[in-house]
Parts: sequence; C-alpha cells; structure tokens
Amino acid sequence: MSAAMMLTLSAFARSRLRAARLRTRDDLLRWQSRRLARFLTRTAPRAEAFSELAGRPLTDFPVMDKAVLMNSFDRYNIAGITADTAWKAYERDGRIGRYSVGASTGTSGNRGLYLVSDPERYLWLGTLLAKALPDMLSARYRVAVMLPRGSRLYDAANESGRLALKFFDLTDGLESQLAAVVAFRPNVLVAPPHALIALARADLPLASRQVFSGAEVLDSGDRREIEARFAVTVREIYMATEGLLGVACTRGTMHLCEDCVAFEWEPEGDLVKPLITDFTRRTQMMIRYRMNDLLHLSAEPCPCGSPLRAVSEVAGRSDDTFRLADTDGKTVLVTPDIIRNAVLGASRGIADFRAVQEAPNRVTLTLPPDGDHDLARARGALADLFLRLGAAPEVSATTAPLLPPQGGKLRRVIRKTGAGI
Repeated sequence: MSAAMMLTLSAFARSRLRAARLRTRDDLLRWQSRRLARFLTRTAPRAEAFSELAGRPLTDFPVMDKAVLMNSFDRYNIAGITADTAWKAYERDGRIGRYSVGASTGTSGNRGLYLVSDPERYLWLGTLLAKALPDMLSARYRVAVMLPRGSRLYDAANESGRLALKFFDLTDGLESQLAAVVAFRPNVLVAPPHALIALARADLPLASRQVFSGAEVLDSGDRREIEARFAVTVREIYMATEGLLGVACTRGTMHLCEDCVAFEWEPEGDLVKPLITDFTRRTQMMIRYRMNDLLHLSAEPCPCGSPLRAVSEVAGRSDDTFRLADTDGKTVLVTPDIIRNAVLGASRGIADFRAVQEAPNRVTLTLPPDGDHDLARARGALADLFLRLGAAPEVSATTAPLLPPQGGKLRRVIRKTGAGI
C-alpha cells in the first residue's frame, strides 16, 4: 500500500473515531478548544503573518479575507511562496516541490490560490470519505466527480481497492462528458446542481446509490427534481478553496466540519457569514478568514444525533446580496435566499431564472423562453418583495435562453459590481 493511501486511510479512521467518541456538543467543543489552542501556539506562528501571536487567543488574531491573503500570499504560508510563483506553478503543472497549488473558479471576479502539502491533501480526502461514505471499507463504490476543474485531492482515492473514482471536467460543458459518465457506470454522483439537473432530465441509464451536490447553491426545486429522478436523498458537500467545511448526513442535513474548522459568525440580515479557522492546516494558514457565503443556521440539532452544527441552507454569496436604495437614500439589503424564494414562489412552473441588480434602482429578471405565462407574476412578486422591505427599484422582466455555466458556477441571483452598487 502506498504512503498516500496509508495517510488517507489513517485520516479516514481518525475521523470515524472522533465521530464515535465526541457524542455531545460539550464533548466536541472541549476537544475543539484543545486542538485550536495547540494549533495557534505551535503551528500558526510558523507563517510570518502570525509569528508574533503564538499562544494568543483566537480573538486576538486579525480577521483576513481573500484580498488580504492574495496581497501578501507569502506571509501566510510556511514556505514563503509568493502569489506570482504560485500562479506560474498553477499554470504549469500545479506543483512547487512537495506542495500542490490550486485556485478558485473566480466566480466573484477575483480568483484565490491555495497551497497544500501532500499529507494535507490525503487528510482532507480521508476526512471527506469518512463523512460521505463511512462504509467505504465494506462496500464498493464507483464515484463520478463532475466539476469545472480537476484537483489532485482525489488522486489517492483509487488506491483503496474499494473505491473507483473518476473525474469528469465540466469546463467544456456537460454534453461532452455524458457518454463517458454512462460508460463508467457510477453508483455515486458528485456534481454541481446544474449538472445533476441535466443528468436527471437526460434519458440515461444511471442508477446511483448516493448523490452529492456541491460547488453551487442547491435550490429546493432542484433538490426535489434530482431526488425524484434518482430516488435518493441529495447530500450536499460544502467545500471551497478554503477547505472542507461541511458534509450532509444521510438525512440530508448539512453538518459543519467542526472537527477540522472553528467557525465564528458575522450576521447579515437573518443569515450569517462565517469566519473560519482551519486547525488542520500546516502549510497555508487560514485563520479568522472571512468567507463570502451566507448560511442559515439550524435552530435545532439534527435527528441523526451528530453534535456538529447543523445548517439549514447555504443561501448564496454575500457579494450577491442586493443593495437597493430606499426613499431616504439609505441602503436596503436583500439576501439571495429571499429573492430566490420570491421568484420560485410566484409559480410552480418556474424552474430556472436569473435576477440581476444592474444599478442601485434597477433589477432585471429573466425566465426561460417558455416562461412567458409566468413572467408578470414573477416580476410582481419581486416588486412586492422589494416594496415590503422599503425599496422600489425598477423591475424589468424578459425571457431568454438561460445557458448552463461553462467552467464556472451557476448563480441565479447576481449583483453586478460598479454602477454605484
């Protein structure tokens, strides 16, 4: 057995052991506190940005975000590798010595880099497999991973003998991959919602025992359609450039990976924006890193019994919160989940749409070409929503082809930057 597979299986076993031992919320938080304190004392100071903060409590560390990280990339990794060096390596083969370089899709307009060692990659993979496929050692899985870009993260998975994993690159579109997906005969699908919807609507001989959604917001209507086609509960994987952040249990409830990451919360309306501290990292430090995602935290624990925090919904991106002017010139914030619910709630016939804030007082709604009969109702629902919240922007509505993303993420609610927004 290779060293890579040994590290992956070791991480798998440790994750399963933690799940068995940390049965209550108090147990989990005490364990996390000890691990976090050790990380902040021993590991974090190895990066220049935190060299003078050894042993300090988490709240003494500064909040960082993508702009801060990318402006001083070398100060946040232990090897002192600059962003320029990392970008060149990413464009070449994604390697700098014993490190792997990856990048985000750049959906928000600026791409972020991440730097990991091989042991870290195998730790993430083992942890992900333990949470997503805990019976991997006793069952045989054929996993089709369909994403816009490849990742070295999955390279070791095929060495287990129990898991056959194949990556399908969506950069050139889903249609080019359909025949290969069918030929692979997967019994596990991992893909963004827009790809899962396309698979659900295609007349393909696919019979999956597990379906995982990731990389995009999973709308309730999409969930129902995917679950009806495959007769399984869709489980979400919350994973980003910043690391593995959450995995849904078999009941479909998203649970945050608090056995790897400490979360703090910044409110935005009824939602929260996370600050994450990944205390498993050893190469590039992510401490009090502000995410752009907006989450709906569950008020109740999941019936599955996990002490890990339950999330009702990953509602969208903070970048796509509409900022509308009210009659007094103040700003009214409208989060993506509220906009999405208003449009989809206007008619059961609406399965897809785009709502775009073009300017402080202008919003455009687009439905597919066959959505003419729902257009007035959906436009009215949006206008009524904004009015109830104290804003009255011009809302125009039209129909046009809504093409799936090519190499990026599907966003149905979009706030354009600039134009005074």
